[in-house]
Amino acid sequence: MIHIKPFDRVSPSLVKEYYYCPVIPWIQANLMVAEPMTDSMALGSEAMKPPTGRGQVRISTSRGATIIDEVIEEKNGKIIIEKKAFKSHNFSRYVSQAITSYVIAREKLPGVRKVRIAAGSKIVELEVNDQLVRDVEASIRSVERIISESSLPKPGAQGKCSSCWYRRFCPYA
Repeated sequence: MIHIKPFDRVSPSLVKEYYYCPVIPWIQANLMVAEPMTDSMALGSEAMKPPTGRGQVRISTSRGATIIDEVIEEKNGKIIIEKKAFKSHNFSRYVSQAITSYVIAREKLPGVRKVRIAAGSKIVELEVNDQLVRDVEASIRSVERIISESSLPKPGAQGKCSSCWYRRFCPYA
């Protein structure tokens, strides 16, 4: 019997969740469970709607699939924009998510030189460089390995378990 998972490729949100806890992508891919939209997620989606005449960019490649909030063209190249309605105490998750979008999209969206993350009132712009891409590609490979395995990975920092929606499915919580 052939078993086809709905997560046969990596998405930026799986990588972002991996940074929170490696068990979450496994639960999402293997138990086919996703956190329902919360009130703050709905508010964030509404607040981050693109202006009239502009929209999100959906890209699917052999490496994965991504939805980029916005791409702007400047004289020195393109900038991928990742928008978040609210700040996070762990901004690195947003960086990994945005760079994962770049890694997935780069074959169909050449000329990207920067990633801009707007989270609440905080705006961070990063030059896309080889080291940053290598670091995120290592995380992508880790997520690819995790979602393809039949056994659970080791959890991240367990101090987060009490606030994790996935704790009801997690044997470590």
